[in-house]
Amino acid sequence: MTHDFQHSADGEHKAHLIELGWLIINPLEPVEEDSISQGRTRMLQYLQYQFPQFEWRMPVIKRAEPPQDTLEAPADLLQKGIHEREIRHWDYAFVVTRADLKSYYKPYALAISSRAVSVAVLSTARLSFQSTADKDNALMAQQIFALGMHLLGDLNDLPHENDPQGFMYPPQAIDDLDQMNSYSQKEQDQLAEAFSEVADIRLEEQSQASKTRPSLFYLKVLWNSSGDIANAVIQAKPWEFPFRLSRLTAAALSTLLILIITAEVWELGMSQPPPLVAGLSFVALIGTSLFILKRQRLLLRRSKRRLTEQAVITNVAITIVVVLGMMTTYLMLFSLALFLGMVFYNPTLLQGWVASLEGHIYLQHYLVLAGFIASLGILMGSLGASFEGQRYFRHVTYVDEEI
Repeated sequence: MTHDFQHSADGEHKAHLIELGWLIINPLEPVEEDSISQGRTRMLQYLQYQFPQFEWRMPVIKRAEPPQDTLEAPADLLQKGIHEREIRHWDYAFVVTRADLKSYYKPYALAISSRAVSVAVLSTARLSFQSTADKDNALMAQQIFALGMHLLGDLNDLPHENDPQGFMYPPQAIDDLDQMNSYSQKEQDQLAEAFSEVADIRLEEQSQASKTRPSLFYLKVLWNSSGDIANAVIQAKPWEFPFRLSRLTAAALSTLLILIITAEVWELGMSQPPPLVAGLSFVALIGTSLFILKRQRLLLRRSKRRLTEQAVITNVAITIVVVLGMMTTYLMLFSLALFLGMVFYNPTLLQGWVASLEGHIYLQHYLVLAGFIASLGILMGSLGASFEGQRYFRHVTYVDEEI
């Protein structure tokens, strides 16, 4: 897809093109397929009416893949959506499945969204049929329409609102979708601004893009799309890493508890110069982040055709998410080690343990030890994180919200 201006006969500029592709991956019952078609058509009509400055297209791709299980892993479906969006140059992709989605944070999930890759996944498993004899099945069509518009808002960073008739109301039950029918004027203004950025000519579509080196291409994307990257990182909530990744946290805390009761560790840690411990902390943070990115295969591979702007945004955002997640873990370990050391270990005891230090033990020594233990803790934590299921790890890093 090439985003560009086209000229009409009267010389006026025609709207920018935005494509939201639908990937239906499972065979569907006729009434179910018709409901999805109606919901999609209502989305298209609403967007064309409310945002006439853009040209809207919603192509549909159908796959005959039976559900792999009664519960589908959202991370697997996201990968399918990413692949189709990349090869077809869509701006957004919706993946539709009739299977239930596996939820990690709620009893069930109707849909999930990923700002980092501009892909959302919808499940029809829990949506309502009025009756199999009702060919129009307006109820399910309304629910798909409302769910799709909510997801489109999520993909463009619209905050949730308390108005139960608004698209950005966070549905607490399936019936809540029946009342959701509009964006507020403020939300429309925010979307219009976001759509303007989406509809701009992509960096890879510019005439000189094919001659640009990958490193320079990355720098250009960073300069042009820093806001999109920042929004994707915020949506991923990397500060929740220690709470979401139990194996990482368990391995890191176990290491801390073992080290902090070992006299030799106090001797070794407190005797290190602060610059050395700072360097060790930096190397441990970067090294563990790169290890996790590689081990969990979180980065998108470069297309055989060319490097794309969306792929760069995704890779940079995911890298920052992992680095900030590991930094959060490091700071948690550092704070805990400092607290335990200063509360439970008095200087008289430590002078007997740390014979290499002459004189009193000061705050600096506690800080150096905390940094030393935290560095070793995240190294062990990264090994624990490597045993997290790849699907779950992708879910934690890619998925912004479960609906």
